[in-house]
Amino acid sequence: MKLVQYYTASNTQVQLGIELTSGILNVETLAKHFEDPSEYTMNSVIQKPHFQLQLKRLLERYHYEDFDSENFLEQSDHIYYLPVVQDPEKIICVGMNYVDYVKEVDGELPVTPIFYNIYNNALAAHRQEIPVPSVARDVDYSAELIVVIGKEASNINEKQVSDYIFGYTIGNNLTDWTIQMSSSQWMLGKTLNFFAPIGPTILTSDELVDPTNLAITLKVNNEIRQQGNTKDMIFTIPYIISYLSRHITLKPGDLIFTGTPKGVIAGKPIAERQWLKQNDLLEVSIQNIGTLSNQLK
Repeated sequence: MKLVQYYTASNTQVQLGIELTSGILNVETLAKHFEDPSEYTMNSVIQKPHFQLQLKRLLERYHYEDFDSENFLEQSDHIYYLPVVQDPEKIICVGMNYVDYVKEVDGELPVTPIFYNIYNNALAAHRQEIPVPSVARDVDYSAELIVVIGKEASNINEKQVSDYIFGYTIGNNLTDWTIQMSSSQWMLGKTLNFFAPIGPTILTSDELVDPTNLAITLKVNNEIRQQGNTKDMIFTIPYIISYLSRHITLKPGDLIFTGTPKGVIAGKPIAERQWLKQNDLLEVSIQNIGTLSNQLK
């Protein structure tokens, strides 16, 4: 399933939906139709595995029955997306995780994963406009695959990791390089308000069993800037999650940004760097998951 969070002009409450080719299927309406009293939210589906199973069964019944789908579907043009996870306990990012990226920014290949954190204030939704703060000078993009943790993970091995992943989504981990490089810590230049848009959907892990060969593309104003593949990660997702779990306990809804491929602005010669500016349209696409779109303002 591809799960989304959204609201509409007529209903400003947070709503859970399932993305179909024909539109966004409203989960509350679906559950009421089949007299299912469960209260489905993104958090409840992530935290309660049986909710995910129940929701799949409702979806199967929806496809099986022949009825007027207009009462169940929202068109994406008529909804306002929300971050697919709004209140994660932790947002952890992996730096320097693609060989060609490390080379283009003149870094050193890491022997262990490089982690840093960002905070919930940085989260933004699909199609949300991203304000460039007055302190920002050299804003860059960063297309990334994000892992959404599905259950509490502590001291797990790599072979167990798949059991702890709820799903995958898309992120654009924006950076202001001047702020980031003003100290030895990366956090401040990475966690400016709304600098980490995510979405538009979470693809549940049962529909993406192998995330190790996914094409990643980022466009700026329809010009391709980044093209990569998750097969080029230095540290694989099982390694990253297992390594983290040996140091800290991961919780349902935690977000793990897994790094970005080559093609960032900071990797170009100084004379060729054209930093992002107001009105730039950014689109991140990851194979099988979808496209995350945001415009700077």
